[in-house]
Amino acid sequence: MTTMKAVFIDRDGVINKKLNHDYVKEWDEFEFLPGAREGVQLMKDSGFITVVVTNQRCIARGVSTIEKLTEIHARMMGEFLRSGGSIDAVYFCPHDVHEGCACRKPEPGMVLKAVKDFESRGVAIDVENSFFVGDEEKDMLAGKAAGLRTIKIGEGHPLADEQAGSLFDAARLICS
Repeated sequence: MTTMKAVFIDRDGVINKKLNHDYVKEWDEFEFLPGAREGVQLMKDSGFITVVVTNQRCIARGVSTIEKLTEIHARMMGEFLRSGGSIDAVYFCPHDVHEGCACRKPEPGMVLKAVKDFESRGVAIDVENSFFVGDEEKDMLAGKAAGLRTIKIGEGHPLADEQAGSLFDAARLICS
C-alpha cells in the first residue's frame, strides 16, 4: 500500500467566495478566490492528495439539488485541471445543522470517510502529516477531531496550528 500526505480543503470561503446570506446554487455564482487555483497546483506538484470537504445544507433546505451541486463541483474540478492542479475527491454533507449526522463539520465524518475510501484503493493517508485548511471554527474542530494539522484562512483561531491569508499562502506553509 502506498502512503501519501493529504490536504483536506473547505470550499466556501477557501476555494470560492462566500455569498452574503445565500448559498452558491449555480455555477455562475461560483467565484474562485485569489490564490485558490495556484494553491491547489502547488499542493499537487508537491505530491499531496487534495480533497474538498464541504457542508452543503442548501440541499436539506431545498434551496439547491444534489444534481446542481454535482455540476458545480465537476466544473470546479475542471477549472483546477485547466490551471495545472487537480482535486482528487469531493465530499459534501447535505444535512442541516439539527439532523445530527456524523458527516457535518465540526464532526470529522467526511475526512474519515475519505481516509477509508483512499485506503480501499490502496492509498494510506498519513494523517499525522496531513492538513485541514478552512475558514471557520467548525473546520478547525473537524480537522483536529480527525487528527490533522489545521490552517485557518483569515484571522486566527485557538485551534488552528497556522494562519494564512489565502489557499496559496496555506499551500506555501504546507509545502515548505
